[in-house]
Amino acid sequence: MILCDMTQRFIQSTENSIQSANSQSANSQSANSYDANCRHLSMSMCMPQMTVEQIEAQIAQIKQDCQAQGLRFTALREQVYRLILLAAHPIGAYELLDLLQSASEKVVAPPTVYRSLEFLLRHGLVHQLNSSKAFFACSQPTDRHVAAFLVCRCCGEVQEFSHPSIQTMLTEVEQSTNFATQSSIIELSGVCQRCQ
Repeated sequence: MILCDMTQRFIQSTENSIQSANSQSANSQSANSYDANCRHLSMSMCMPQMTVEQIEAQIAQIKQDCQAQGLRFTALREQVYRLILLAAHPIGAYELLDLLQSASEKVVAPPTVYRSLEFLLRHGLVHQLNSSKAFFACSQPTDRHVAAFLVCRCCGEVQEFSHPSIQTMLTEVEQSTNFATQSSIIELSGVCQRCQ
C-alpha cells in the first residue's frame, strides 16, 4: 500500500512537472523558431500521448520481460522510462534530471540517470535522436526492429517508421561494403502532415 501511494505521488508530481515543461517548451518553440509554414505552434498538439493506464500497462510488461531475461529494471530506470513515456516531445537528459530532482526528496546524481538511459537504449525501450540528443519511447519496445525517425522541424513531432525494407537496405550496404555496423539511426527532417 505504501509503495502504491508513493508511485501515485510520483506519477502526479511527474505529470505536473512535465505539463509545466511542455508548456514552457511550447512557448519557447513558438517564440524562438516560428515557421510561417506551420499551422500550429505547440509541440504537444502533434505528439501522441499515452494515458496513465497505458503507461502502467507498458511498464508492467517491461518489468515482466526484464525479469524473464534476468535484467534489473530498477526503480530509477522505471522512473526515467515513465518520464519519457509521459513526455509530449523528445526529452533531453538534463530535462529528465530536473524532473527527477523535482519529484524526489533525494539528490539524483547525473551518472545514475545516464546509466538508466544507457540501459533503456541498450534494451530497445527508448531511442535517442542524433540531431538533438533527446530521448523518446520506442513505439515497439518488445519487437527488435530497425526504424527511421521522421522529425518535424515545425512542431518537433517524431514519428517512428519501421519497415522490413529498411533492414534489407542496411544489410545490403553492409554486405557490399564489408562494413560491420555497430549502431544506426536514420533521421529524416522535414514537415509532418499536420504542419503542411
